[in-house]
Amino acid sequence: MPLLLPTNDAGAAYRLIVERVDALVRGRARITDLAVPACPGWNIRQVIAHMAGVAQDVVALNLENKGTSSWADAQVARLGGHDIDDLLDMWRESLDEVGANLALASDAGVCQLVFDTLTHEHDIRGAIGEPGSRARDLEFKAALGFVTTMGDQFIRQAKLPTLRLSTPTIGSVQLGDPHTASGHIALAVSDFEALRSFGGRRSIGQLRALPWDGDPTNLMPVFTDVLPAFTNGGLRPPADDLIE
Repeated sequence: MPLLLPTNDAGAAYRLIVERVDALVRGRARITDLAVPACPGWNIRQVIAHMAGVAQDVVALNLENKGTSSWADAQVARLGGHDIDDLLDMWRESLDEVGANLALASDAGVCQLVFDTLTHEHDIRGAIGEPGSRARDLEFKAALGFVTTMGDQFIRQAKLPTLRLSTPTIGSVQLGDPHTASGHIALAVSDFEALRSFGGRRSIGQLRALPWDGDPTNLMPVFTDVLPAFTNGGLRPPADDLIE
């Protein structure tokens, strides 16, 4: 069964990603306005503004609309005028207060934060052509634990085919109820490909081209209808292939 990482471990994973993003972009003003293909309409500064804004909203407990486009857009509107280093400073300065609030949050809530932040780290890496950190156990364990836990719940509710998903970090987990499912599918991929596929970063064509064991046709609603439900529509597959 899918397993959520405990809050303390997930919080530590979040800090690790913050450190990596800081090391990746600090002092690089020339990349500020580079477009981020994985986040259409945003440049690198706007992605950083979103992540710093999420931290501010966690501190302020402004979470009622978390995951919505309007929530993210408000963060970018609020902070998008700052340069990257200022945004990184704001983000780091909030970490102790963020950690205090995360200690009181649910495992799912903290793992969702890791999932979102790790996804955006790789969005930035793709924009600047510097891939890396694609198989760190703690970060991927938290992010994929969230995706598989939520995916399992929604697949069961929708009675979609069960999915046996295997990655190096999470091992093999079953999503869905085999007693009520309309079929059985299996997929073995890297941690990174699982994150990108289930994180709204692969087109339908790319999803169909994954190394499925079985016909994935009846499982496609997971990507178009089911997973977007827990981020208020924010994870739909892009129209065009994203090559990383």
